[in-house]
Amino acid sequence: MINSYLNITVIAEWLTFIISIFVLDRKTTVWRLFILLLFLVLCTETLGWYMYNRWKISNNALPFNILMLLSNGFFMWFFSRAMVLHKIKKWLLFFMCLFIAFGLVNLFFFQGLWIYNSFSESFGDIILSIICCYFLFTLVKNAEHIDILRFDYFWLANGVLFYTLGSALLYQFSYLLISHYKQTGINVGEYINYGLNLILYSSLIIAFICRRKITR
Repeated sequence: MINSYLNITVIAEWLTFIISIFVLDRKTTVWRLFILLLFLVLCTETLGWYMYNRWKISNNALPFNILMLLSNGFFMWFFSRAMVLHKIKKWLLFFMCLFIAFGLVNLFFFQGLWIYNSFSESFGDIILSIICCYFLFTLVKNAEHIDILRFDYFWLANGVLFYTLGSALLYQFSYLLISHYKQTGINVGEYINYGLNLILYSSLIIAFICRRKITR
């Protein structure tokens, strides 16, 4: 039973959570909120697994829908705190509010509580991808003032960018991937999702370590 819980994504989430506890101390300031975010991620994964395997509730999307709204909104807010993006901070906060409003309307009136809100996921992925691209472009323009490979936000933006772009494409081609799975028995979509999560959480770990070093 436990094997169905400990997949590659969940193992990566647990590892990142444990590292964040040890690395993100008070000196890392607002970055400590990632500890709370990762705790919510693990609680959601555990609840979703328990609902499906123990309570036999096949439509266990509700906690994941809530987490998706919280996590995407959190990343948008977090990027608004980056000095590199201070000129567009109000726009970032506007798009964060727009995303949350869109997500809530979709949750209660369109796709609903018990179906995963892929429309909201795609919308959030597009917004975050644009934010990360703009951030990286701005960062490269001012690269002479920043050691990019030791810059915490650089690794955060890279991880989020790869994950959101990959996820957006994954949802767009989900029907083709499902059809391929039915024909061959090979779940390509699941493997791609594992890869995207490994990139995201590896980048988060590097960002946490960079943040700690910056604040020493």
